[in-house]
Amino acid sequence: MAIVKQRGNILYIQWYDPLSKKVQSKTIGLSATESNKKKAKNYAKKLQEELTKKTRKMKEIGIQRITIKDAFEHLLRNNQMKSPKTIKDYKRFYRKFIETFDENQPCTSINKMAVEDWLNEIKQLPMAQNSIHAYGKQLTHFVNFLFEYNYTPMFKINKEVKTKPELKEKIILTDNHIIKLFDNLNGKNDNFKICIYLLFYTGLRPTDLLTITGDKVDLTNQVIKYYSPKRKKYTEIAFHDDLVLILAERIKQVGCNKIINYTTDEGIAKAIKRYMIKLNIEDKHYTARTFRKTFITLCRSRYNEDDSVVRELVGHEHQNTTDRYYNKIGLQEMKIELLKFIRPLNSK
Repeated sequence: MAIVKQRGNILYIQWYDPLSKKVQSKTIGLSATESNKKKAKNYAKKLQEELTKKTRKMKEIGIQRITIKDAFEHLLRNNQMKSPKTIKDYKRFYRKFIETFDENQPCTSINKMAVEDWLNEIKQLPMAQNSIHAYGKQLTHFVNFLFEYNYTPMFKINKEVKTKPELKEKIILTDNHIIKLFDNLNGKNDNFKICIYLLFYTGLRPTDLLTITGDKVDLTNQVIKYYSPKRKKYTEIAFHDDLVLILAERIKQVGCNKIINYTTDEGIAKAIKRYMIKLNIEDKHYTARTFRKTFITLCRSRYNEDDSVVRELVGHEHQNTTDRYYNKIGLQEMKIELLKFIRPLNSK
């Protein structure tokens, strides 16, 4: 029940908020005269009517009273089979989110104004635009989850407030840098060497490469079988002639175990970064993913390889129904297209 209270000579309203489950109060800026007390009582009456209406509406649409922390844990349980990277993205967003929102407050404290204020706030962070947009995407995912389970009343975020991605220039390895990367592999350990070769000659994601074991490599037919954590499917592809000898040597070392002995894709990324710094080419913003972009670009733009075959080689989803369901790309077709792929070499 909203009631009028007096502190000194100032009137204020006190009420129980069913959303936060707390007693709240605020001053109405009136002195404690008889006429102002009547105004305050009318204000309290209207406030109580609004609270009652809001409570009734929550019951009608089945809003569940649950804390932000409990809701996020529910989200994690529902998505526990997602890739470790995706789970890590969820948790990164949540850490930033609860810097503003008290995780012990009910989900109903997440409303349109609060969310839009948070989005405007993170836009000011000293971060790359796409990093900020990653927070924005995860926020959308989280509030949609809250709507799905009636943890908070539905609202629409103003499109002008939403974060937007930045279309960046495509960065690929230059021919000179490709030559430099391979010419300086002498003295590096075999694990790192095979990593560079596979990244460059297959264009596969680092997470895909980490699933390849010695028993999944057919040296005679030049075929690799792997599991893609992102696509959640097993795939087999042909591999380039230049990989035969180095794969044969690596399989002698590891047997049926993992070809690349890194624990995570982050381990690969750090090793690549250290190598780039050592070669003084880190200013180009190359990463482990740059090898994939380079492979695809060279295949399509320089060597004019068939689009559907390249998609199959790198594990991209096919865009049209024909290619997705009816156009089976054979290993022989892959081998033919891979013959066109030539690594830049030092002319000296």
